[in-house]
Formats: sequence, C-alpha cells, structure tokens
Amino acid sequence: MSKAVLDSYYAALRAGDFATLETLLTPGITVRYFGPPGLLPWVGVHEGFAAYRRFLGLVRDALDIVEVVQEAVVAEGDWVVVLGRGRWRAKGTGRDIAVSMTNAFRFEGGRIAEYRVYTDTAAFAALLS
Repeated sequence: MSKAVLDSYYAALRAGDFATLETLLTPGITVRYFGPPGLLPWVGVHEGFAAYRRFLGLVRDALDIVEVVQEAVVAEGDWVVVLGRGRWRAKGTGRDIAVSMTNAFRFEGGRIAEYRVYTDTAAFAALLS
C-alpha cells in the first residue's frame, strides 16, 4: 500500500477528477456501501468503473464534501483501513452533517480493487429528508 495512492485518491475524489481516479482503481473496482437497502440511493454493491462513476454521481448529486479528515491509517496485507471523520452538506437543504467513517481499501498491483464504506447511514438519510 502506498499512502501516496490514498492521498491521490482522496484528492481526486474531492476534485471529481475521474481521469486520475481511473488510473488509481482497477477496471473491476468494487464499491460496497453498507446500509439498509433503499435507505440511501447509493447503498449497495457497485462493480466496475462505470458503476463506480454512477455511485459517485448519486452521492455528488445529493452531497457536497465540506471536510474529510483521516485520523488513522492501518495496513495489513492487501488491505488498508482509514478511520476518519467528515462533514457533508446536503445540496437540497443546505444543512450539514458531521459523522465518523471507516473506509477499507483492498489493493491489487498497487491500485485500489475494492472500496468499502462504513458510516452512519441513518444520519445521512435524516440529512437528506
């Protein structure tokens, strides 16, 4: 794992730089956003770069990233877990939310092959309602 890859990933994510994201992810990238089905439009499994783009589009249509802070990064084998916190703003209401999050990344060949998101989905659902 390279901290530089994760730093580049988060920077490209904030900027909406899909060209850079595509170089950092494997073509078969799998995103797993955990939560009750239907609670948020992006909950579920998204496989492949096109599905990854749709996933991000759903999030970006609803939320602006105000701040994301990495508090700890733990690596074991092909996995890297980022513990952090962030603040997002709902585009529809202008309201903000601050929540903790855990992002888990699995690497293959120096690129991100799997991205798992664990956060307070109920708080996001309340923000968007």
